[in-house]
Amino acid sequence: MLALAAATRRIDRTRRLLHLPPPPPGRRRLREAAIAGVVVLLALAAMQPVIRTHTGSKARKDAQLFVVLDTSRSMAAAPSPRAATRLARAKGIALALGSQFGDLPVGVATFTDRVLPDLFPTSDRAAFDSVVSSVTVEDPPPRDANTVATTFDALSALGTQGFFPDGVHKRAVVVITDGESGAFDPNAVASALAAHGVRLAVVRVGDGADRVWSADGRPEAGYRPDPTGAHIAVSRLNEALGTPPSEGVAAFVRKAVGSGPTATVGVTTRTITLAPVPAVLALALLGFVFRRPRSAASYRLGAGRTSERVSG
Repeated sequence: MLALAAATRRIDRTRRLLHLPPPPPGRRRLREAAIAGVVVLLALAAMQPVIRTHTGSKARKDAQLFVVLDTSRSMAAAPSPRAATRLARAKGIALALGSQFGDLPVGVATFTDRVLPDLFPTSDRAAFDSVVSSVTVEDPPPRDANTVATTFDALSALGTQGFFPDGVHKRAVVVITDGESGAFDPNAVASALAAHGVRLAVVRVGDGADRVWSADGRPEAGYRPDPTGAHIAVSRLNEALGTPPSEGVAAFVRKAVGSGPTATVGVTTRTITLAPVPAVLALALLGFVFRRPRSAASYRLGAGRTSERVSG
């Protein structure tokens, strides 16, 4: 404010020397108030004010979903060296599926010749997305070294090895795989899952044009796709499970889990930063402070009239 007073005195002295009329008193007071407002608003913006809201996160108590990703070597296959691999496509399907069920806890598992949990079902979609994105081929590797590492027999573990807690009665599993499996018994897999209330559907990715590409852009000689065998394996498993082949995966999950009670499982905090609001208002006031009250022509006209009065 001292600087404002000093500047005002200099302006008044200059105006008297040039014989210019003083500004209306109201305008001066408005400018002084605007400058004081700029200072206050900038101080408020520097304080970084925020609004925080807390919302309870709800999740189904009676239902859970596991998304199981095939991570065998064949999932590294792609149509060309720079095209998306089968695993990349599988992860895209998993991420899209997880986003469709807001209150349904969703977990992640991987499988080759065994099924391993990476994330037990949770309503935290950020955690789900992070785990899905981090999945890589053969991590961990299969226990046995075989030309075809994947076996659908391993999926029986989803019903027998504690993947779902006892209190969860609606259990859904979506397996995303290229379907290239070793010999397996589809009826044994279906029976093991049905005995524990697990509903399972298989989504197949990849086709006969895919190859596993080496670093120099050449297809690896040790891998040959088997689209016919993969189609037969997936069809046999879906038939044993009673999964309609025409049913979409999202529709399958909705049918498997239905509706049920929810419970509050956590609190989501949302923070809104308010600092930009006073900063913008301060800029608007500065524009008012530096706005010229009249045009240059008006100033010349006023100065000319003042000269006439002095000469007369």
